[in-house]
Amino acid sequence: MLQLLVPNFPPIPGGAFVLVTVYVIYQRLFHPLAKVPGPFWASLTDLWKFQQLLSLQWPEKVAKAHETYGPIVRLGPNDVYFTSPDSIQSIYKSGRSMPKSNFYSAFTAFKPNIFGMQDEDLHSQRRRQMSRGFSKTGISKMEQVFDKNIIQLRKKLDKCAESQTSVDLKEVIAYYMYDVLGEIAFDATFNSQTESRPECLPPINEHIFLSCLLGSSSSILSVSRKVIHHLPIPWLQNLLEGRKALQITTEKCVRVKMEQASEEEDKEKVNLLDHLLAAKDPETGARLDFEDLASEAFLFIVAGSHTTSSTLTLLFAHLLSNPHILQQVVEELDENLPFSEAAYSDVGLENKLPILTACVRENFRINPVFTMPLPRVITAPGGIDIGGMHIPQGTNVSVCNYAIHRSASIWGPDSNRFDPNRWLRNIEDTESMLNYLMPFGAGHRACIGRNIAMTNIYKLSTTLLRNYNLEQASKEREVKTQSVGLDELATDLKVWIQKRDEGNTPVPQSL
Repeated sequence: MLQLLVPNFPPIPGGAFVLVTVYVIYQRLFHPLAKVPGPFWASLTDLWKFQQLLSLQWPEKVAKAHETYGPIVRLGPNDVYFTSPDSIQSIYKSGRSMPKSNFYSAFTAFKPNIFGMQDEDLHSQRRRQMSRGFSKTGISKMEQVFDKNIIQLRKKLDKCAESQTSVDLKEVIAYYMYDVLGEIAFDATFNSQTESRPECLPPINEHIFLSCLLGSSSSILSVSRKVIHHLPIPWLQNLLEGRKALQITTEKCVRVKMEQASEEEDKEKVNLLDHLLAAKDPETGARLDFEDLASEAFLFIVAGSHTTSSTLTLLFAHLLSNPHILQQVVEELDENLPFSEAAYSDVGLENKLPILTACVRENFRINPVFTMPLPRVITAPGGIDIGGMHIPQGTNVSVCNYAIHRSASIWGPDSNRFDPNRWLRNIEDTESMLNYLMPFGAGHRACIGRNIAMTNIYKLSTTLLRNYNLEQASKEREVKTQSVGLDELATDLKVWIQKRDEGNTPVPQSL
């Protein structure tokens, strides 16, 4: 486990002691945020955030701070976090008046991409250029890619069923998602399902963790990005090597695709990079340069596979840990979906399968994968009111989705329990609860890949649960996670596989 190493500093000279004392008094008593409750050290230094990130339990630490100090908490000298009911609307759905903070610059590997762009005009233009490929119409043209890779995944599960050997569902889903990403983003074959080796998967966690650590003190980001390369700390250098490996993979994919595009100008644009290659500046007619393409392609790799595979893994983990809920889902699938050797289309499944949909939403609620800080900057000259408190201009404000998703004031006293029934009791309550659910962010900067993620979630979960009985190999029922800015199951997810037949073989009662 990574730990924050605090050296033994020499005694502070008198002048420095006075300066430190004045700084502490100002931060605690006279700073514009002095009235906001929170941990003592967090009000003085960003090292508090850095240390919580190193614990690999960042979202839990933020939720605990809210439990201790209330719905409005100061978690940095200039950072305030909220779980008040109006906070999502105020922070993320107020349009351009709340731009992204400098935290996002820590994620830049080439140029700022659609995730990290702070320039709202550039973001709006880039989103328009990319939206066609991410639309439901665009995704429907990619459905054969999902289906082909699901069939390959099923062959792996069939072999495990025949040989009566367990399989790590966490791994096979990750291989599936990375292969899907390669094809829909670049029309490339990564062959991770065929090779089935962990080293085939991209070092996404390393890049995300490095970015969150650097971004935790965004005021000195320009310095820390230069200094970090010279620090002789093995785990830190490993994070840098992970980011470099992702850059190399990205550059290779983009160069290959650019060469193919020059030879296939008349070919229908199907994959995501094709749409960017065809995009033009609305005023000048100029196309995106290599660094622009690489920036977005880098994001495809980082956000396009791991987030969805982690979400699916956690969904299966919760279902396997709650056999009675799993049984209800399987019965619903049996009633509504015919037995099929092919993957199911996701069209209409959300409405046709209310129990599964409730499980998907509850999984999003209790374990949102994208748990990193999502700070916005207050630009209004007079500041704004959030949650009944006035917050001044220039403050970084955030909602940790994990914390607001588990807020007892919103979700009730059982907010820490996986209970899909909360989404089935009352239509009006469901509509209200959806306002507080933000697994993909919220507002005009919400994740552009939501449709792709939801398509994969529904297609894979229905296909596997309709055609196989799954039994957890471990008797451990608690779902444990760790976070590097992205949440994931902290352990493997080994299961026993049993093929079902057209007679709807029921889930074994041993489950």
